[in-house]
Amino acid sequence: MGSESHRVELTLNNDPRLVSAVTGAVDVFAQRAGFNDATRQALVEATEQACEDTFKLLDDAEAPVAVIVETFPDRIEITFQHSGEAAPSAGLDTFGIAGLEGAQSGLALLSRVDRVQYQTEDGVSQMKLVKYHPTSSTKS
Repeated sequence: MGSESHRVELTLNNDPRLVSAVTGAVDVFAQRAGFNDATRQALVEATEQACEDTFKLLDDAEAPVAVIVETFPDRIEITFQHSGEAAPSAGLDTFGIAGLEGAQSGLALLSRVDRVQYQTEDGVSQMKLVKYHPTSSTKS
C-alpha cells in the first residue's frame, strides 16, 4: 500500500440508486490501495449493506447521509454519518439477541471488514467500517 492518503466525501439522499456511487468509490480506492480481488469484493459488499441499512434509519427521503471514504497507508475507512434514529446501522444493535434478523445482517457485515466503530455525538450517528490491508502489521 502506498504512503499517500486519499479521501472522498459523498452526501446522499435516501435513494437506493445512489448506493452504486459509494460502492464504486470504495472499489476504486481499494484497487488503488492494492487490495486483492476477494478482499475488495468483500469491502464493496460490506459498504453496500451498510448503505442500505443506514438508509432504513433515516427519518425521511430527504434526510442526507454523508459517506466518507479514506485510504491510509495501512487501511481503508468508510464512514457513514446521519441524523435520525439513534441506533447502530447494519443490525449492530441486535447482537446477542437470538432470532433477530438484524443480528444476521450485523454478523455478515463484521465478516467482511476488520472493525466496525459506532458513535453518536450531538445528534449525529456515525458508523465506520475499517479494513486493514492484508500486508499491514498494525491490524489488531
